[in-house]
Amino acid sequence: MHLLTGVNMMSKELVLVSADEDKMVRVPLKDIDGWRPASPQHTWIAPDEETVYVATDAIPPFNASIVVLHLNGVSWDAGTADVELRQIVPLDVAGTPSDMPNLKQTSPNQPIMPWTRPLYTQTHGPTFLPRSKFTYVTHYTDDRVRGFKIKHDGTLEQRVLYSDRALTRQTHGVNFNAKGTVGLGVGYDYDIGEVRVYRPDRHTGKVQATHTITLGTEAEYGAFAHYAAWLDNRFAYIGAMQAGSTSRTPLGATVVGPSVWLIDTELDTAERVIGPTRTAGGAGMFRSPSDVTVAKGKLYVAEEDSWGPQGESPFDYGRDGYISVWDIHNRAEPRFVKRLRPGRELPADFRNAHTATAMFDEDSVFVSSFVSDHLIRIDTRTDKVAKVYDARDGLSMFHGEFAAGRNR
Repeated sequence: MHLLTGVNMMSKELVLVSADEDKMVRVPLKDIDGWRPASPQHTWIAPDEETVYVATDAIPPFNASIVVLHLNGVSWDAGTADVELRQIVPLDVAGTPSDMPNLKQTSPNQPIMPWTRPLYTQTHGPTFLPRSKFTYVTHYTDDRVRGFKIKHDGTLEQRVLYSDRALTRQTHGVNFNAKGTVGLGVGYDYDIGEVRVYRPDRHTGKVQATHTITLGTEAEYGAFAHYAAWLDNRFAYIGAMQAGSTSRTPLGATVVGPSVWLIDTELDTAERVIGPTRTAGGAGMFRSPSDVTVAKGKLYVAEEDSWGPQGESPFDYGRDGYISVWDIHNRAEPRFVKRLRPGRELPADFRNAHTATAMFDEDSVFVSSFVSDHLIRIDTRTDKVAKVYDARDGLSMFHGEFAAGRNR
């Protein structure tokens, strides 16, 4: 399995990447027969590497939906793909409002950035439930989890619409372990200092959030997580992005800052295993860990500087972006290996490392920045940059990537 999928949110294209051949194909979504104008956000691809799902948002004048596409063939040398639209699954109508809580800035370390308060329904965090015929998305802009049964032709039938406000609000995906017995739902918002534990039914597709695991204590915690990365069927890592307190931080409580936590789903514990550092060479989180992924006995962290506005545009933020690598043979004590830095190992204009995705064979890890239009492939044997895609390759707010065969 070698395909990575994503979308160009600005130019509205499906993006296909071959990790083996270091080649990219872009397909204008408007050129696909049956496509309706939409605002794409996330993709995910089935293990057969033929069915691709595209989630779109309810930003006016567009409706929120899931579009089911079939890849009839890809010509990497010609840079073309034969893509067939099989289904449009309606989710929300244009202008459906989000349900984000109100809060204010209270610390210079933690501004409330515009990108964290979307106005309309957004669909994020697509995942497959292993050993089943079900796939899931979450509306992190409110509290809904949707589950779909995958039919033989890849089309979808909704089976689950689940919400439990206290346990599901602002959930950015439910990530399942390889056995499909436990899912971890991460809270992608300020001061959500917990991970939610889900129990799925692989026969019916139903899921239920049963309890939470606190990232620290009520008095000192990590918060604002993007994804969970499983080590095995019991342990997982989660990165906490929040850098300081807000008006939702309880009186007397302290936010730990950029950190990585080891989750034990048998003991229901969370242990901080990587804390903040003040220097790019330090053995800690230099910037907020937007995303974490595991490959070849190592942890790769996309360090996203999301709190440094550069101008007036809501998308013009992030002074820089880093990728850190950690040896995790002792999962409770990750050992710092290196940090890839802009202008050195990374392009000089690289900013805001957002998503980290390991390929199925774990030979490559991709890290993207929709802010500076970069997609970086790291060779996990050498931990060096093996390929760089950027705006010259046609990237235009590239986002929502997913590796075939991975449980993401």
